Amino acid sequence: MTAAEGSEPAAEKPAPPKRRGPKVDQELTRQRREDILREAANLFDQVGYHGVNMEMIAEAAGLKKPTLYHYVRGKDEILFLMQRAVIVGVREGIDKRIAAGKAPLELLRGVYEDIFRQLRDAPGTVRSFFEHGRELTPEQQAEISKERDAFTRVVARVIFHGMEAGLLTKADPRLMALCFFGVVNWAYQWYDPLRDGEPETIAEKCFDIFSRGMAAPNVSVRV
Repeated sequence: MTAAEGSEPAAEKPAPPKRRGPKVDQELTRQRREDILREAANLFDQVGYHGVNMEMIAEAAGLKKPTLYHYVRGKDEILFLMQRAVIVGVREGIDKRIAAGKAPLELLRGVYEDIFRQLRDAPGTVRSFFEHGRELTPEQQAEISKERDAFTRVVARVIFHGMEAGLLTKADPRLMALCFFGVVNWAYQWYDPLRDGEPETIAEKCFDIFSRGMAAPNVSVRV
C-alpha cells in the first residue's frame, strides 16, 4: 500500500462564490432605488419635503444611512429622480402606443390612463412632481423642463394628426395640448381610486369630458 493509498482523502475545497454579473447588479440597484423613491415619496406626502431628512429616508427604506448614500447623493437627487420618473413613465407609455399604431384618440386617452395609474400607484411621487419642482437645482429644473417640453410636443403632434384626420376640431395644437394636460394636472388633489374608480375608468370619463366638452350639442357657448 502506498502512502497515497493509506492517507485520508483530502477535503474538497468549497467553490468560490459566484460573482454577480453587471446585469444583476444593475437590476438590484434599480430595485433598491425604486424602494428608496417610494419610501421618500411617502414621507414627503406625510411630513412635507422640508420636514424630511436623509436619516428618515434611510430608516423608512430599511437601510443604514451610509448605505443610502451608495444609491443617492442627497435629498435633492431623490426629488429629481421622482420628477424624472413621472415624465419618463408617461413618455414611455405614449411611445409604446405610437409604435403599436394606435389612433390619435386612443393615444390621448392612454396618456390619461398612465397619469391616473401613477396617481394610484405612487401618489406621493406625483404630488412631489407638482409641488416641489422649485426645490430642484437650476440645472435639474432645466433638465425636467426639457423633458416636459418634449413630451408636450409629442402630445401636440398627436393632436395635430387628429385634426388632420378630422377627429378633432381645428385649433392651435400646442394650446389644445396644454388644455388637455390641465384636466389632470390637479387630479393629485382629488383622485381617490375607491371613490372615483380605477385608472382606466376615471381616465375614460375625464377624456370624454375633455373631448366632447361640457356644452350640449348645438348649444352656443359664445357670449
